Amino acid sequence: MVKSIVVVGGGSAGWITANLLNAHCRRAGRQTQITLVESPDIPTIGVGEATVPSIRRTLSDIGLPEQELLISAEATFKTLIRYKNWNLGDSYDHPFDRRRRPLTDGAVRRWTAQNNLPFDRSFSALSQLADNHISPKSPRQPQYQGAFPYAYHLDAIKLANRLASFGRERGIQHKLCKVTDVKVSPEGLISAVHTDQGEALTADLYVDCTGFRAALLGGGLGVKMKSFAKHLLCNRAVTMRIPYEVYKPERIVTYTQAIARDHGWQWDINLQTRRGIGYVYSSDFLSEDAAETALRQNEGPHSDGLEARHIRFTSGKRLVSWKGNCVAVGLADGFLEPLESSGLYLVEFAGRAIATMLDDFATAPQATARYYNRIVDELYDEILGFLNLHYVTSKRRDTPFWQAVTADDAILDDLRDRLELWKRRSPTEFDFPGADRLFAQDSYEFILHGMKYVDGPVSGAPAVPDMSALISKSRSELPDHEAILALVQRAAAARA
Repeated sequence: MVKSIVVVGGGSAGWITANLLNAHCRRAGRQTQITLVESPDIPTIGVGEATVPSIRRTLSDIGLPEQELLISAEATFKTLIRYKNWNLGDSYDHPFDRRRRPLTDGAVRRWTAQNNLPFDRSFSALSQLADNHISPKSPRQPQYQGAFPYAYHLDAIKLANRLASFGRERGIQHKLCKVTDVKVSPEGLISAVHTDQGEALTADLYVDCTGFRAALLGGGLGVKMKSFAKHLLCNRAVTMRIPYEVYKPERIVTYTQAIARDHGWQWDINLQTRRGIGYVYSSDFLSEDAAETALRQNEGPHSDGLEARHIRFTSGKRLVSWKGNCVAVGLADGFLEPLESSGLYLVEFAGRAIATMLDDFATAPQATARYYNRIVDELYDEILGFLNLHYVTSKRRDTPFWQAVTADDAILDDLRDRLELWKRRSPTEFDFPGADRLFAQDSYEFILHGMKYVDGPVSGAPAVPDMSALISKSRSELPDHEAILALVQRAAAARA
């Protein structure tokens, strides 16, 4: 039985993982002591402001009420990502809802780039509801449930702070100190983690949430990285927070904007009291100063005087995620890039998987590590392929960056054959093996057709299903997005 777990590193990765492990052990009636160690001197990156729908299950499993999340993390609802200028002059959505099968199969099979109707608004109710700023749920619906799938835009640092207090209230031991040394036994296991307070912390399992430093798995156990830079060229981001008292957009929208730029792309995310923006780019084509200048120019005069933050990252992954008695989660294990908001999902997946494998680890540690490494590698490969798809299907060749990301050698080998087939047809369910995927057929359909990539022979005009009744019903039953946020803010003010 795993009696003790030490999580090194806080932030959203550390506190999501610690709370998932703690909730799992409490439900199972285990007396497992979970200790989280974080340095008060090392800032968290805290950029993960967009999530995917699985975050609702994660926070529900932890036990944090949805109202608490909305208030404490300044959260707004997210129903889709809106892509702009990935083909110059075009815009399309990647929504969270799924088309109706088999009713729509025939229409999708016959859909090609020659169709004049927008694919997203033909097959997604959320695309149309987002245009009208409709919330995906009403206050009458149960926690973490809605009329449509949804996720959140949120302040990741504020979420981590709330989960820290939540976890401490439920028995997680919290130590504010700096790790000074990681002791490794001759057998290749971590034997202790030493701190600047003179403690030697020991545990049955160590979880590395120390970010890109990977102090345990990388520094202590020497596990190296494998790079994805050939297929994902972006390795820098410059970010900025725009308070609404400086500039507030006309509406607080229910979608992340992903706007293609000359040397990468820019996100635009609406929270309750501010926007978060960031330019993701490749240092091979743009300097940090030039990227900040471009972000400020794109934003206009209301960025004057606001601080910009520069982030360097590497697209890649540790050769193994779990070695011996140490498993890395979040940036300590790997990172792809901010596109499609997979960063926090990888933390959620890891936390849930580790929780369910604690008994396996206690009885068969080597087999558990091998199995965990296999499923996490498969997940990274899945997300890598989907992100690569966004770039290599673009028709842009207007800058050296877009020429490089669309070059033949930037295409993943696993994706290359499928792209040749998808040029002539829409993807089918047989193109996506595996039962539980983050991105499968529906997601690929929205990207491929949104990018107008599929250009096969037309076999008749698509019979697009009529969604007018669903849209009308949803608009009458669901509140305006800003109206439901106003309720949240009034609740927060009443508690203050």
